[in-house]
Parts: sequence; C-alpha cells; structure tokens
Amino acid sequence: MRSDIKHLRRGQLIEATISVIARRGFARTTLALVAKEAKLSQGIVHFYFKSKDGLLFETLSHLAAEYEATWKRAVRHVGPDPVAALDAVIEVDLGLEVCVRKKVAVWVAFWAEAPGRPKYRKLCMELSADYIAQTRDMCRQIAERGGYVDIDPDNVARGLNAMIDGYWVGLMMDPRAFDRERAKQACRQLLAGMFPAEFGPLVGTVDTPGASCGRVEGA
Repeated sequence: MRSDIKHLRRGQLIEATISVIARRGFARTTLALVAKEAKLSQGIVHFYFKSKDGLLFETLSHLAAEYEATWKRAVRHVGPDPVAALDAVIEVDLGLEVCVRKKVAVWVAFWAEAPGRPKYRKLCMELSADYIAQTRDMCRQIAERGGYVDIDPDNVARGLNAMIDGYWVGLMMDPRAFDRERAKQACRQLLAGMFPAEFGPLVGTVDTPGASCGRVEGA
C-alpha cells in the first residue's frame, strides 16, 4: 500500500512538472508551482524529490522512458518487417501519444538546458543514439533487401530524425498550422526518395497502437 501511494504521488508530481514547464518555461518552474499544480503540499515535493534539480531530472527520465517504451512497443507490434517498423516509427513520432504540444514544449525546454547540464545531455544523447541505431538498422535491412547499394542507412535515419524534430518544433511554435497527416506523408515521401519500391506505394498507415489521424488534435 505504501509503495502504491509513493508511486501515485511521484507520478502526480512528474505530470504536474510537465504541465508547469509547458506553460511557464523551464526557468520559471518552481517547486511551489509544481505543488500547486499537483494539489499537494510543497513539503511532499521535497519528501519525494529532495530538490528542484532532482524533480526535473526525474521528469526528464520519465519522458525518456515513456517515449522509448512507446515507439519500441509499436515496432514490436508490427513484427520483423523493416518497412512496417520504420513506418510505425513515423506513426508514433507524429501521433497523438507523443506529438502533442505540451510534451514537445517540455522536450524542447530540456534540450535547451542539456548543453550546460551533463546529466541531461547524457540521458538525451543515449536516447537519441539508441533511436538512431534502431532506425539505421531498419534502413540497412531495407537497403540490403531492395538492392539499394548507394544508400547510406545512417544518413537516412538521421535525416528522418531531423525532419521529425522539425515538425515537433513547428507544432510547438504554431499548433494551428500543424497538420499531422501531412507531416507523416512528408516523412514517407522522404523515404520514398530513398526506397521507392517500399515507400512509394504507401498511401495509408500501418496498424500501430495509438495511431490516429486528423489535424492539430491534442496540441
């Protein structure tokens, strides 16, 4: 029972921190504001996280673990085919479970702090390295299977990642102009330029958990 309460309280405070950072920015986030958002006392925040730095790092760790679990679950769901797996990554990265304005704003806030905070930088770099390694392997498999001898899988994986990051920033800056289905199709068109036989014919989406369509939902 005590462990359940601890888990619940920590979750409340992390979700409150995400909301406060998204609304007020990183520098203006305080333990008092987080406690107020969570409808808990400031003493509870100190009890579970000891300091603002501890709370912020746990929030970043939570976001990283949640994101990693989400896209890897989607890849497992579609099975071993690398084309379906790469398409599932696009669905997740631009879908409603990940690509929502509140979460993207918090990611951008942490990215901005990472150069001066070694713990943040290390965690973000490890998450990014694993993502690039996995998507690079998907691209390598597609290139080998399709006989694309002039394709650099690392460049394709990094290019796709950069394109998705750009859409995330676009959502944060101007959510009304963001069209997630057009963003997904643009990513597929990028891949079709590299792998025309595999991505050129794609007109729909794969069946991935949490996949949805539409414009600006959840922004």
